[in-house]
Amino acid sequence: MPLESPMDSIQIYLITAAIFLLGGAVKGTVGFGLPLVSITLLTPFYGLVDAIGLMVIPAVVTNFWQALTGGNFGISWRRLWTLYVFGAVVTAISATMLLQIHSRWPMALLGAVIVVYSISGLAAWRYRPPGEKERWLSPLMGISTGFFTGLTGVLVFPMTIYLKSLKLDRSMMIQAMGIYLVLANLTVASVFGWQGAFPKETSVVAVIGVGAGLIGMVVGRWIQKRLSDLIFERAFYLVLGSVGLFIILKALISE
Repeated sequence: MPLESPMDSIQIYLITAAIFLLGGAVKGTVGFGLPLVSITLLTPFYGLVDAIGLMVIPAVVTNFWQALTGGNFGISWRRLWTLYVFGAVVTAISATMLLQIHSRWPMALLGAVIVVYSISGLAAWRYRPPGEKERWLSPLMGISTGFFTGLTGVLVFPMTIYLKSLKLDRSMMIQAMGIYLVLANLTVASVFGWQGAFPKETSVVAVIGVGAGLIGMVVGRWIQKRLSDLIFERAFYLVLGSVGLFIILKALISE
């Protein structure tokens, strides 16, 4: 997004800080959501490609601890390594595709994924444990999640629904998500770096995003202890779905 004056810069950086603060608060409350919230809200200001580029570094930093803490790294890797590996490979392919596509449909896809994800949350979709099907469902979920990750920057769909179906305990599920988030974000960062696609504001936004995101996570943990999970999740999905619809509309009517 071109910034025409110093005042434009200050305003957009304040908005960016607020977005990462909100994303961090969501992540601190429910265990995920920084990339989802930040890309959703940054896209109208920066465009989808730049929003993904600006999100990557703060997402890697804030998720690194999540991947390494919890005591389940080895167990999670042995059980879900095909999801992680296939997800990373397909993320690299689809992120490269995104940088070669000069059309509005990836932005519309982002909005559609967000709306579907919001509906799944509001409807509290439940799935039976896959049992023996897990052996082939894990790489399939990695492929499908990697596809959406690279093209839209949304790293949680349909992976979170699948992980919930495995009936993992809370700490293992959060760590499993952290491992995928770090790998996927590092993959996107590698593709963007190789293609020279990082926006010029990346270094400034990285500092803003990491700082605001970490503060938001602290706030989110405070909220988590005081707010009903049900009320928060419903409000979160309603707002997210509304923004997703806005992004679809913007993609369809923009020239």
